[in-house]
Amino acid sequence: MPILVAGFSAFPGIPASPSGDLARSLGAGGETVAAASEADAAPVHAVVLPVEWGRSWPVLRTAIEAVRPQTVLLFGLHLRSERFRVEMQARNFRELGRGDAVESFPAGPSILDGPATLPLRLPWTRVAEALRGAGIAFEWSTHAGGYVVNDTLYRLAFAATALGVERYGLFHLPMSDERVEECAQAGGLPEVFLSLPFADIERAASALVATIRDLEGGHETR
Repeated sequence: MPILVAGFSAFPGIPASPSGDLARSLGAGGETVAAASEADAAPVHAVVLPVEWGRSWPVLRTAIEAVRPQTVLLFGLHLRSERFRVEMQARNFRELGRGDAVESFPAGPSILDGPATLPLRLPWTRVAEALRGAGIAFEWSTHAGGYVVNDTLYRLAFAATALGVERYGLFHLPMSDERVEECAQAGGLPEVFLSLPFADIERAASALVATIRDLEGGHETR
C-alpha cells in the first residue's frame, strides 16, 4: 500500500522549510528511501502543504483521497527543537493571534468538536529503533503546539478511520544547516536554536519510511 509523506511550505519569517525539502526528496523516489525488497516496496507519495489555517487540511485530505495510503507521515519544522522530535498526540487547540502564510488567523481556540487530545498511531518501538539505527538523537513529545501543523494533525487523527488511514504521525524537525542563512536573513530565527545537516534529517526520515515499508510488506519480525 502507498505511503504518503507531507511537509510544509514557507510561513512568516521562514521563506523555506526543511520539512518541505524533505517531502520533495522522499517523494521523488530517490535512492535515499530503502525498501525491504524491490518487488514489494510500498510506493512513497509526497505533498507539500500550505501553512494556511483554511487550506492545509483540505490539501492533505485531497492527497489522501487520491493516493489511498495506509500510512501518513507528517514532517514539520520546530525552530526551538534541539533534536528530532517524535510527537505522540494531537491537541484540539489553536494559538489565537498567530497569522499564517497569507496573514489569516484561526477562528477560535478549538479545532473541532472533539476530545482535547487524540493519540497518534505508529509502531513506537520500531520508530525508536529506526531512529537509533540511523544514528539520530530524538525526543518524545506530547505537545505538538497550536499552529497550523497541529491543526492539520488533529484533523487527520479525527478523520483517519473514515479515510482508511491505519497509521499516522508527526515528526518535528530542527532547522537544516542549509536553510539557516536564508531564514536568518528573513528574520525568522530565534536567538538560540539548533540545526542539523539536511542529510541527517533525510537519513532519519528514510529510516522511518523503510520501517513502515517493512510493516506493510509483511516483514515484521516481532
